[in-house]
Amino acid sequence: MTAAPATIADTPAGVPTARQVRTHLRKARSRHHDHSLGDVLGDAYVMVLFVGMYGWFAISASRDLLDSPTVGQAEPGVRWWLAVAALLAGAGLAWRGLRALGPLLVTPATQSWATSAPIDRRAWLAPRFVLLLLGSAAGTAALAVAVAALGGVSEPSALGWAAGAGTAT
Repeated sequence: MTAAPATIADTPAGVPTARQVRTHLRKARSRHHDHSLGDVLGDAYVMVLFVGMYGWFAISASRDLLDSPTVGQAEPGVRWWLAVAALLAGAGLAWRGLRALGPLLVTPATQSWATSAPIDRRAWLAPRFVLLLLGSAAGTAALAVAVAALGGVSEPSALGWAAGAGTAT
């Protein structure tokens, strides 16, 4: 009597956990890390420079706009609509950032083998999604408070409402 050949159905399926997949991906990325410390510091310098330049431009342009005679004489409703427009722009930027960094957009290599693996995708994707969601909510809340402060609001309760509106967007 000869034994029947083993089939795929006979082999035990070891389904990896989400933690095992994240650990494996982290180790694989660290093995392929070929950037020197100078490259990392150069990239960090460029990012800080761009954020500083564009941030300063946004602040000075907002102050100039809000201090201009046409806006200074405008009704408070017009100033609030400017704040709403800035909040919506911040929410749009946060959405673009979530799509670019978030767990729903993966590289082709990850898509070909990691997302096709039989793992619990919720446990794999949820921690990163929650962190990105909290980060974008905090960023839009800070933007809302900054816009309200630039608009001349100084009452703590009004700034709290602005932060709540920024978080909600």
